[in-house]
Amino acid sequence: MDVMVLNGDGIGPEIMNAAIKIINKLHENFGLNINPVEYDIGAVTLDNGKWDLDHILDEARKYKAILKAPMGDPKLRNTGGTEKALDVILSLRFNLDLYANVRPVRLLPGVESPLKSYNNPDSINYTIIRENSEGLYSSHFGGLVLRDELAIDNQTITRKGTERISRFAFELAKKTKGSPKDGKKSVVCVDKSNVLRSFAFFRKIFSEVSSRYDEIVAKYMYADAMAQHMIIRPDELNVIVTENMFGDVLSDLGAATVGGLGFAYSGNISDNMGMFEPVHGSAPDIAGRNIANPTAMIMSTSMMLDWLGFGKFSKIIEDSLFNAIRSGVRTPDMGGNATTSYFTESILKNM
Repeated sequence: MDVMVLNGDGIGPEIMNAAIKIINKLHENFGLNINPVEYDIGAVTLDNGKWDLDHILDEARKYKAILKAPMGDPKLRNTGGTEKALDVILSLRFNLDLYANVRPVRLLPGVESPLKSYNNPDSINYTIIRENSEGLYSSHFGGLVLRDELAIDNQTITRKGTERISRFAFELAKKTKGSPKDGKKSVVCVDKSNVLRSFAFFRKIFSEVSSRYDEIVAKYMYADAMAQHMIIRPDELNVIVTENMFGDVLSDLGAATVGGLGFAYSGNISDNMGMFEPVHGSAPDIAGRNIANPTAMIMSTSMMLDWLGFGKFSKIIEDSLFNAIRSGVRTPDMGGNATTSYFTESILKNM
């Protein structure tokens, strides 16, 4: 099976190289039939005209799965001030209808949490489901700035979009082991329905969908209250579902509780296609220095393989990664001195 590989910008090619080496090792040792097809797509090649959005989308539609490295360069911006890299990222999400952004918040073995009460593996283990195709971010390709005096962006919430993201969240909860605290399966609707009608509409539709899942507990929480809950009692959480921008902010907060963005991986999923990527940025300040932490890229690769039905290969990746971390192999952001290359080779040896 061919998989589209987007090498991105900054540290993107370095950490993607780690992921491809692992895929190739799985093929060599265990017969995994995945062929990474690499593309030099990123903010730089979009800016210099080598790629345009239509061409990128035409290529992407040829594949069932996309493995994407971080993209972006803060210096490369559109006339309106937005980052060019987001044109690629949001265009893929919106035009390919990758409506479910799945962001696990999981404390991995060998990684320390800044929350002093949570330092056992999987003592924090929940998933944020972020609606990916509408919400406030759907205004990225629109919006209005009038006479340098007024700026307007609109939030869009539809019945179709909210129904399917709510169903996705409940179906995911059915497959989980529940919250780390008590094993109860639940989905929390996160919104600001006390302030905005669009969020009240989101909550109403979520409630309607929840009535079809008697075995899953439906809960409700305002976004600011959830931010506090994620710090104080993350072990009570199982699945969270929310609008696009709230999901973006809360998932980055969640990443901070499990070691940082270097451990934050994700999938953007539709009914028949998926794009998998680390949550963190392209970190141009450390690009080319061989010190980037490839864990999120590697876990995104594992997530992709599991989604494609190659669960046994996903487990091999995770076991090999966790054993490397437990043995003391750590990149500088983890408090060690391992290079990206050495970190990767340590994982390969465990395979």
